[in-house]
Amino acid sequence: MKININFPKLDKLVNKMGAEKINWVSGTKSKKIDLSKLFTIEGLDVKFNELQIKEHGFMYKDGQQVVLYIRDQWESYDEIKRDPYKNGRKFHVIGNCKTIDQMRNSGRYDRYVVTANQSGKFKIIARESKYSNKLKKLETPLSVCLNCLIKLNYQGSGYSSRGINNEAKLARKNFNLKIFFKDFVQALINRPKYDELSYPDPVYTADYKITQKKLKEARNYCCSRCKVNLSQMNHRHMLHCHHKDGNPGNNSEFNLEILCICCHAEEGFHLIKPKHMRAQYDKCQNIKKEQGIKI
Repeated sequence: MKININFPKLDKLVNKMGAEKINWVSGTKSKKIDLSKLFTIEGLDVKFNELQIKEHGFMYKDGQQVVLYIRDQWESYDEIKRDPYKNGRKFHVIGNCKTIDQMRNSGRYDRYVVTANQSGKFKIIARESKYSNKLKKLETPLSVCLNCLIKLNYQGSGYSSRGINNEAKLARKNFNLKIFFKDFVQALINRPKYDELSYPDPVYTADYKITQKKLKEARNYCCSRCKVNLSQMNHRHMLHCHHKDGNPGNNSEFNLEILCICCHAEEGFHLIKPKHMRAQYDKCQNIKKEQGIKI
């Protein structure tokens, strides 16, 4: 769709200046995004950096909360059909459970697809028989990941002296995706994180140095916004750890953002008022230019 926009006052000024008008074309085409497939039981193939992982580990794709599952199950059609909850691979309601972390670390994360469908059914691909290379599509319910429920402490899910507790096993047995999203997720998102007694003191805590170092290493010493690489040893001091809520005592990983000094200054320009900080800012700007990053 073509949109015609006129700026008569600007045109008048251009004519007054005697400037030459130039027709500008961006050279880029808008990409049409079809989200209809996201709401089907088949879902969409995604890469991890296309997902937004928010607090509590909930996953979002283009603003829609989603779950993850494995389409290619590698099990036989008959086995999954007989008992999908036991023999099928599990689906995930958060993107930072123990299982997902293991998959990502082993480079197998891209085997997952996402869906915003809440029916509890998934379209998977199974083997025609146990040792067959022939594939067969199947629409089936699957069981939720226990590690997801434990991470969320869903309905008391956790561990006992004997391993996974009975609450976790019962929660998985009775799990309903629609109820989970409608009741549990909304209540958790809307619940205040702190009360007047539990709110962290606004001072840097003992674990801050360890946490920020871990986050910087996870990002390979690159700024999470502009992507400038500050991994060189004499550049690392220009990579900061920003507290989103302004409270240095709140060191939840969801409250911390790894930023270069330039991006950090956008949160408060007072940061670079001292001469030595201004010098670091200017140096970081030059590094960004060298790496071809727009300023």
